[in-house]
Amino acid sequence: MTETVIATGNAPWIPVPHLMELVRAGSYPPEHLTTAAFGLVSDARGHLLLTHVNLPGRCWDVPGGHTDPGEDARQAAAREIAEETGFLVPAEALTLLGWQRFTLHERPPASYPYPFPVSYALMFTARTEHAGPPAVPPPDSECGPAGWVAPAQVRQWCATCTWLPFLNALHEV
Repeated sequence: MTETVIATGNAPWIPVPHLMELVRAGSYPPEHLTTAAFGLVSDARGHLLLTHVNLPGRCWDVPGGHTDPGEDARQAAAREIAEETGFLVPAEALTLLGWQRFTLHERPPASYPYPFPVSYALMFTARTEHAGPPAVPPPDSECGPAGWVAPAQVRQWCATCTWLPFLNALHEV
């Protein structure tokens, strides 16, 4: 599969002028520039697994987050899904859907934790026959409730999420 840019825009958390591209891709970007991984997990009905992130400025979102040292992006996505929803998806069940590429046009503040000038957040997908509710996230999770949400509701609840264009790409998988 070739790389196809499916959307462009800006990420509100990046403090300098930049370009965010959502890229449908079957190959991985450089691992040393990959900082995060997320999972679009759907059930037998086509509903998407969402979690409520209990942090300021956050709300319903797909599970995911930063990669830990020594962890590859697929492992990170599987770990984050479990930590944020209580639902277990083996890393080998996740398929790369694409990534967000962040290109900074000027040097960020010294406290900026990501590579300059380019970094990536990977988006994985998995389908499960599981139709019941996800388990409760662990008590120390930054997330609250999780649930399987119909695509129309996902678009409403996650209208400002930068990954939303990937939802359409799920039908191509």
